[in-house]
Amino acid sequence: MKLPKIRELAEAVRSLLSRPYTANYPAQRVDLPDGFRGKPQFFEDDCVGCLACLEVCPGRAIDYIDDKENKLRTITHHQDNCIFCQQCERACITKKGIRLTKEFELAEFDRRAGVAQCRKKLVICVHCGEVVAPLDQLKFLAKKVGHLQYANPTLMLARHIELELVDEDSSCDSPHKRAGHLKLLCPNCRRQMIIKEQW
Repeated sequence: MKLPKIRELAEAVRSLLSRPYTANYPAQRVDLPDGFRGKPQFFEDDCVGCLACLEVCPGRAIDYIDDKENKLRTITHHQDNCIFCQQCERACITKKGIRLTKEFELAEFDRRAGVAQCRKKLVICVHCGEVVAPLDQLKFLAKKVGHLQYANPTLMLARHIELELVDEDSSCDSPHKRAGHLKLLCPNCRRQMIIKEQW
């Protein structure tokens, strides 16, 4: 009976004099491997506001508000609901709009501090006032399809707004006239314009 106790005592003394097995955290920083899934972060220059991340988020950690009056979309990520599954990053159409960082120390005293936001300018239908899409999304798609953008008046006009060739705030009294082709219209108004076009 005494022999096992002596062996345990010797092991305890050895453990006391040797280096700790675990990392000396938080005094020493932890080297995180590539692919570590930490806090998601929006990158406003690359995000186009398309809401693909919201559509695939299983934790419902992303929501948005469209302010039609100020033509602004605000996308909000709530990190306290996030399960760090990386679906938002995988679904991003630009592959760079939202990415998971290596930041994992997310404890806060105030829940409002655990929120990240991204704001995007909206394109509003000049006839009915409904949201067409964020301007950055239309510009991204126009560049992606190249010269094929001229088959879609909305993409063509978004590209021309970027080049300052047209005014995006021009109103449209009746979208059913031929001039409606060169207005920023939502899909419903554009469909009505094509169906009821007056030559």
